[in-house]
Amino acid sequence: MNKSFSYEIKQWNDIKDDYVGASLIIGNGASIALHKEFDFRSLKKKAEELQLFDEDVAMLFNEFKTSDFELILRLVWHAKLVNEKLKIKDQKTDEAYQNIKNALIKVVQEVHCPRAHIQDQLPQLYEFTKSFSTIVSLNYDLLMYWILMYGNDTEINDDGHVFKDCFIGGGAFDQDWERFRNSYRQEKTITLTFYQHGNLAIFRDIFNDEKKVKTSEHLQLLETITQYWTDDKIPLFIADGTGEKKGESIKISPYLSTIYYEVLPSLISEKCNLVIYGWGMGEQESHLVKQIFKYQSTAKVAISTYSKDQGECHRICTEIKTLAPEVEVEFFDSQSSGCWNNS
Repeated sequence: MNKSFSYEIKQWNDIKDDYVGASLIIGNGASIALHKEFDFRSLKKKAEELQLFDEDVAMLFNEFKTSDFELILRLVWHAKLVNEKLKIKDQKTDEAYQNIKNALIKVVQEVHCPRAHIQDQLPQLYEFTKSFSTIVSLNYDLLMYWILMYGNDTEINDDGHVFKDCFIGGGAFDQDWERFRNSYRQEKTITLTFYQHGNLAIFRDIFNDEKKVKTSEHLQLLETITQYWTDDKIPLFIADGTGEKKGESIKISPYLSTIYYEVLPSLISEKCNLVIYGWGMGEQESHLVKQIFKYQSTAKVAISTYSKDQGECHRICTEIKTLAPEVEVEFFDSQSSGCWNNS
């Protein structure tokens, strides 16, 4: 016998006042709302559809039993670098690296929208996101980066708000990220932004140093980024894989692990509520849910729902309540006026 649930699906404008200065997590649903092409299962599957892999690269995915594009790229990249340092000539490794690198560039260009596609929605996206004190994006795409660049353009906005991603001179991430909450240039309000699964604009080099591409050319950002994918740099992002594999990739990255161990547990507290938009909180990302609700609090969390499925609301509410019984959970319509790109 199926149980019936009755979770009220609220309108964003009816609850938004409780979440001014709160934290925000955005998932893939937020990207899909802006660009339908982001609604695909994995970069690997998309690359296979486009027949971008040669036989050796396809074999590597099978041998390592993974669909994690970034993992295979990293493994082949490391092998190539070792061969070069030891002066070992290995044509197959070189060819595999070039194939998977070129495949990644092509598939990203295939699925990623140009900035012009979302340009008319940037004012609404800015108005929504600037009301939060901290934003963690679970997406590796450039949409949040474009919102950040738009919001920080003083020729467009002079309201005293600023987004800070805690990357400093030379593109390096500052581990003392909390200090960026302080105003250094008379900013009226500040939003810190982080990318838990990395970003196309963040790279690691052969020494595992992680840096962000810095450019003022927001119109050509995607093109600029793919030019950085050279033999001594690879992008830092997690697109696919199981929860366990994603967790392993997070832990070996100084930037991603800082977000995981320090930022996520700070998103919700007695003094700070939380909004989750476009994230289904699936089983493969339960490790993130546990970190977010690691410290029990009496705060509120508002979760967007597109399907308004009562069973899904019950599953999510039960998972959160198991971890943090005192947290108040409510749901709101992801397409309601005022939230994300809904005017």
